[in-house]
Amino acid sequence: MSLQLGFPLMLSAVLIQAVILPRMRMYGGQLDLVVILVLAWAILDHRQEGMVWAFIGGLCLDLFSGAPLGISSLVLVPIAYLISLTEAQVYRTNALLPLLLAGCGTLAYHAGYLLAIRFLAGMSVAWLHVIWYVTLPSLLFDIIAIMPVLWILRPWYDRLHPQQMRI
Repeated sequence: MSLQLGFPLMLSAVLIQAVILPRMRMYGGQLDLVVILVLAWAILDHRQEGMVWAFIGGLCLDLFSGAPLGISSLVLVPIAYLISLTEAQVYRTNALLPLLLAGCGTLAYHAGYLLAIRFLAGMSVAWLHVIWYVTLPSLLFDIIAIMPVLWILRPWYDRLHPQQMRI
């Protein structure tokens, strides 16, 4: 995606995730808006744009969190790469694949983030508490949100990447 759309969208998503969504927590978790946007774009695009979104979104997330700068990008970029390896058009015929990819991507993000916080940043982590009261509720919210986000992003993706006519 061009930076004219990607950077403002990621910055807006980070602001919403940092300012508004913490006030709307349910069962300890909240929607990971940046993660869902990155996962959705990686599902839509089989190129490497999802990794660019992951890098920008991760840096923006870290600017608004207490974590060391770069931790979120370090975790999000490989996840976006792995998801972008799936065929871009498959989700249009298979509704379960985006749900599965969102679930696996969210779990990988939370696990990678916790591991990075623990072993790279040296911060202590209450593993059971965080998994039970943050990761699992967030996983549910992210799975619910992936289909509407794909539905919203698909026209933008199609407009930015018109299909080539083959003769």
